[in-house]
Amino acid sequence: MVTDPGAPGGARGLRFLNRPRGLAVEADAAGEPRAIAWRGRFRRVAAIHDRWRIDDEWWREEIARVYFEVELEGGRRLTVFHDLVAGGWFLQPYRPPAATGEPPGGGARRR
Repeated sequence: MVTDPGAPGGARGLRFLNRPRGLAVEADAAGEPRAIAWRGRFRRVAAIHDRWRIDDEWWREEIARVYFEVELEGGRRLTVFHDLVAGGWFLQPYRPPAATGEPPGGGARRR
């Protein structure tokens, strides 16, 4: 989370970064995405480049998700996940680090 500079102070001045958004997905019998609703229509998944599972926080609100890095017809790449606890599919937006040559976090490199 980061502080929204245009909002008044306090907790209401915070906004989430990269919050997942609900997504319509057609999956096959194995649970892999085959088509994803993107920009008003379903687009075929041309390739699945990666898949991983996260199971975490059993002591609080349980998280069980299967993530897929997919490529849609036309070349658009997305990271989506299936929520195995609550059900449903979600787009996981993220911003890749800028190609500045700096390590993640923006600090100077140590030599």
